[in-house]
Amino acid sequence: MSDGIAGLGERVRDWADGMQRRHAVLGFPYAVIKKYGDDEGGRHAALLTYYGFLSIFPLLLLVVAIVQMVLQGNAELRQEIIDNIVPPDLQDTVESAVSRLPSSGIPLAIAIVGLLFSTMGIVFSAYQTLNHLAAVPHRRRHEFFPRYLRIFAMLIVLVLGIVGIGALGVAVAAIPDLPGDSRIAAAAGTTLLLFAMLWAATGLLLPHRARLGVVWPAALLGSLAITGLLTFGATVLPRLIAKSGPVYGSFATIVAVFALLYLVNQVLVYAGEIAIVRRRRLWPRALDPMRPTAADRRSLTFLAREQERIVPERIEATFDASSNVDPP
Repeated sequence: MSDGIAGLGERVRDWADGMQRRHAVLGFPYAVIKKYGDDEGGRHAALLTYYGFLSIFPLLLLVVAIVQMVLQGNAELRQEIIDNIVPPDLQDTVESAVSRLPSSGIPLAIAIVGLLFSTMGIVFSAYQTLNHLAAVPHRRRHEFFPRYLRIFAMLIVLVLGIVGIGALGVAVAAIPDLPGDSRIAAAAGTTLLLFAMLWAATGLLLPHRARLGVVWPAALLGSLAITGLLTFGATVLPRLIAKSGPVYGSFATIVAVFALLYLVNQVLVYAGEIAIVRRRRLWPRALDPMRPTAADRRSLTFLAREQERIVPERIEATFDASSNVDPP
């Protein structure tokens, strides 16, 4: 009986394997899921969520401080931009913290540099995730000083992008007789701005600039996910807090924020996997590990070569002839 069930399971697996190998509409999604598992994508999404949560408050402080310095002579515009950037529940806390920063000179510069260091964790985690998903060998990654220069450059892009999103919301609201819903126009503009930021991230954090034709699937999905969080987060977050309140009590807000951030970061990691699987044609992947495909061979070889630590080191992956590897 057990042999019959096992034999039936193998036949079903072989049938499903043959179907997804022949049809890209099935093989491509499975290859993305398979690579996500090979790369431990859930762990990287969790790290992005953790560092992103820790970076929220200092990043908001930094952005608000810059907006207040640049728009000292226009209090009304300054407040409108801050209202578009900082969630209402955090505005009093953020503005109170910013008021305690030094007002000018070297102390202010030191405070801003300190805030930059406080937000560096999310960018460094993004650097590691991008290079891991792309299987960039360690020997080819940026050295210490160029790496941190690029991370700081990406922080500046992030800060300017956040200010730009706030300014975009103010500009859209100020346009008279805007056809359609102004929220749709603001969301479209935010998506375009986020798309450009994610494309800039690949150029700054990877050792080679990826062409737009390679990056656009990941940048598009990522920008749509973040825009959705910014657009609907204020509506969804209170509901999550209300539902988790009876279980988590005073921690309900933290749990809800973590849940939203983790969902967005999962989408970002999957978006990166889609772009890389598409670029390197890493499909179809095998359901039967004893019958790996040429895409399995390429994917696992990239994963092994990522561990090359020094310039002279080279790692090659070989496959046992008995594993019945499909021809490339």
